[in-house]
Amino acid sequence: MTSRLETALRELRDTPEGRDLSQLEPEVWLRVGQARRAADADRGAMPMRMAAVLVALGVGAVVGGAHAAEGRPARPEISAFEVATELAPSTLLGGR
Repeated sequence: MTSRLETALRELRDTPEGRDLSQLEPEVWLRVGQARRAADADRGAMPMRMAAVLVALGVGAVVGGAHAAEGRPARPEISAFEVATELAPSTLLGGR
């Protein structure tokens, strides 16, 4: 009684080679070269990317500075964590 593994290994041994491996190394180096050229192209775009980042930071600083220079109102109308003592029951009752 043979196991499925032994049968599969026997079939694998009997199959002819599926691919000529003599050109494997040149194909690998071709792909490595393509990857290097793509990385070089990305490096070439780096100054443009840095310029875009610097422009975005500059615009953010200018807009943020202008917004901060406007100032804030002296007192907001309502605040979730405000202690409104003028509305406390003891102050609304007056002296009664």
